[in-house]
Amino acid sequence: MVLEPGAPQLAATLVYLADLPPLLADIVTTMIEGRDDLEVIQGGEGAGPIDAALAAGAPVVVVARSDPGDLAAIDPYLAQATSLSVVAVASDWSSACSHAFHPTSRRLEHISPSDILTAISAAAEEQAR
Repeated sequence: MVLEPGAPQLAATLVYLADLPPLLADIVTTMIEGRDDLEVIQGGEGAGPIDAALAAGAPVVVVARSDPGDLAAIDPYLAQATSLSVVAVASDWSSACSHAFHPTSRRLEHISPSDILTAISAAAEEQAR
């Protein structure tokens, strides 16, 4: 992306690397280096990956799990939220809103650095909408 001189710089999307083994963290970090649209934040031990990413302000999280399709293995609380709907009513009854969480997942057919980078970029673009 080329910006005109004096144009405001767009903020990079933060990508939180949660509990990745060092080799995987190095691969993802190397793929993202030099990209103006993405910035890596290295995670630490402690809080769950979703809570830690939210605290860091990162809308994209990369985790390593033995079964990457198992949402409960990533975050049990998040997985439980998929079965919950919330109806929120204004205290003066002037408005109301119904909320439901319906996650989508897409299994990647190929596991290569470029495929992972494409998935990270797509997630960042989706979060920017």
